[in-house]
Amino acid sequence: MIHKIIVIDQRTTVGQILFDDGLVLLETDLLTGFISALSAFAQCLGEQSVEFKGADLGDNRFSLISRDHLTYAVFQDLFDNEPFARLTLKEIIDIYHDELMETNLSMESIRSSITKEITTLIETEYFPISILETINEDINEIIKHSPINFDLMFLSSITNGIIHVWRRPINPSIMKQFLDVISKIPLEMSWIAEGKIPKNGSTEDDEDNSNLEAWMIKRVSQTNFFIAGRAIAKDNEMKDGCSQKITSIFENISGLIENSLEKEWIRIAKYQ
Repeated sequence: MIHKIIVIDQRTTVGQILFDDGLVLLETDLLTGFISALSAFAQCLGEQSVEFKGADLGDNRFSLISRDHLTYAVFQDLFDNEPFARLTLKEIIDIYHDELMETNLSMESIRSSITKEITTLIETEYFPISILETINEDINEIIKHSPINFDLMFLSSITNGIIHVWRRPINPSIMKQFLDVISKIPLEMSWIAEGKIPKNGSTEDDEDNSNLEAWMIKRVSQTNFFIAGRAIAKDNEMKDGCSQKITSIFENISGLIENSLEKEWIRIAKYQ
């Protein structure tokens, strides 16, 4: 998901945040300095309108679009749907660029309602993050006290990418592998797969010396949102009925999210 959108005047290196969901804490000055350096490098290549494919920073990614003397940056999760984020950024530029061009990007000169309008535009395309504040504690408790060891668990959108990660894999290749699987299967229904992971010095046929690996995807009702995860059962007791246990856990989490979504949509409808 998109975490921040920043605009920078390349003549003065003054920058302002146009959107910030508050989930990633980074100093604005550091961000603007980094973005200015990338944009200046692109300008040295002689391009009139530069669009970076992306600069990866840990679990996040920057994409830049320059128009006239302003550079716009979108800061998102590394595994998101990047083309969607860039389309969103282009839409914002088309709407607000001319107005921002007339300012010097000082807070006093930028219309205060711009950030509110941009936030509304972005959040209407995304999962209402605010509801996670009320249910995350319950979800973390379900995962923590489950008989299954999850080393990956996240909420995502079919179109917009990862929304929230409850369990992040130590090895990023696990996430990439799972996302590659997700891109190749339909998400209209729940999906689960099991496999064996041989322990050191054993073979796949050695039942007693292998761990059970389970992957699951559970769509949240008929929405565009789904839960995905990976679990490892390392002893025979956990292996017994592993799929059934995982399915039950996913259904509980999905139910919490579905109920919260319904309440939020009812609340929104009252004010429209």
